[in-house]
Amino acid sequence: MMAPWRRLIVLGILAGLLIPGATGRSAEARSAQQQCGVDGSLPSLPTPRPHYAFSVRVRPGLRTVTGALTVTFTAPSEQGTDRLVFRLWPNGPRYAKTGAHLSVSAVREGGRMLPVSSPNPTTLVIARSVTVGQRVVVSMNWRLVLPRETGLRMKGGGRSVRLGSFFPLLAWDGNDWALDPPTGLPSADAWTTPTADFDVRVTHSTRLRVLASGQQVGPGKWRAQAVRDFTLALGRFAIVKGTAHVPAPVRVTVGVEPAGFATPARVFLGRAIVSLERYSALYGPYPWRTYTVAAMSDLTGLTGALEYPTLVYQPSTSENVPHETAHQWFYSLVGNNQAHDPWLDEGLATWAEAAINGAPPFPDATIPPEVTNKIGEPMSFWDQFDSRRYFLGAYLQTYRALLSLGPRSQVDCALRLYVLHNAYRIARPRDLLEALQTFFPDAEQKLEAYGAHF
Repeated sequence: MMAPWRRLIVLGILAGLLIPGATGRSAEARSAQQQCGVDGSLPSLPTPRPHYAFSVRVRPGLRTVTGALTVTFTAPSEQGTDRLVFRLWPNGPRYAKTGAHLSVSAVREGGRMLPVSSPNPTTLVIARSVTVGQRVVVSMNWRLVLPRETGLRMKGGGRSVRLGSFFPLLAWDGNDWALDPPTGLPSADAWTTPTADFDVRVTHSTRLRVLASGQQVGPGKWRAQAVRDFTLALGRFAIVKGTAHVPAPVRVTVGVEPAGFATPARVFLGRAIVSLERYSALYGPYPWRTYTVAAMSDLTGLTGALEYPTLVYQPSTSENVPHETAHQWFYSLVGNNQAHDPWLDEGLATWAEAAINGAPPFPDATIPPEVTNKIGEPMSFWDQFDSRRYFLGAYLQTYRALLSLGPRSQVDCALRLYVLHNAYRIARPRDLLEALQTFFPDAEQKLEAYGAHF
């Protein structure tokens, strides 16, 4: 039986759906809502949500980073837990073989040391049970040695530092702890993290400029609210700034590292503003006050672009800002288990970027038979292939699967519904299917033909 909210949406759908051009102003947002029949706003921020307060000290030489971390976690009202689990992603094989290592010490609650274990290098288990609704505050010290190799989510040495998923990160997926192994694919990820708040203090002895998630609230201090992760970069960035209207104003900052044939900073800025405004009109308003693009000289090609909440990385010499900006809706705002369901963020971001670029990358490419009709496979499947086949099988093929459903404007309306109902949550494939079936009753059959699992 169709859920009541879906019956109301169906009654509100108008014939002849058409999303207008990319102005991103409030008139377009209202038009998108009216023509979809999808009214409403984003849900209230979840409470209580985890809170991270930590320091980041970048040591001279830019190869080592140290800090202290305090995390507040409240067990959901539906269930408690017999442990706390943090993931130490720099210890995954892809990073460890380049010399990276994240170590943790002095794990404590107040003045009491807590017992810990490490079932594998990327998992820290704290033996602290938390009953239903109970709040716990744990602290620890950490030390990170950055990889020798460049072009990864973390970078040290030379004249810049990039820190992505670099600190002990809670692995709660809304129901349980996510314990999936790391992926070996360059720039891919396999983590699941809850929406949280971050207060971060950064110190360093260089004259490099810091770009970071959220907004700067004081000298060396940043705050990011209702995001899943925190990232920062230090570099000799040339900065330009502008404003996107979603329709509320969003301060957009672009920093470009010097490089031969670097893309002009204003190209990144223009593309970021257009993307934020267009996606806000299509999928619901961008909910944060800032957005930052950090273009770095060691990043290259399609695999050189990296997404984090409110801050994305691009190669200095090329750009695909629309794809990484789309992840602000599909990964950041609506989370997913990236180890189990990578198509929910990468596939939907590829679909969205075509609204800006006109088509995804390599739209006419042939899908290799070994990855044909496999969009719903987990990262453990994609790890056996190279980045090209991962892109064609998960990114491009999901785009084609969605295109098979019907008019693009109706798919966008369904994705708007998906965002409004799943913002700040960890969504599952069934959540996407329910939104799509509002507009396409045969969505399950068509997507399963491409390998989706529900």
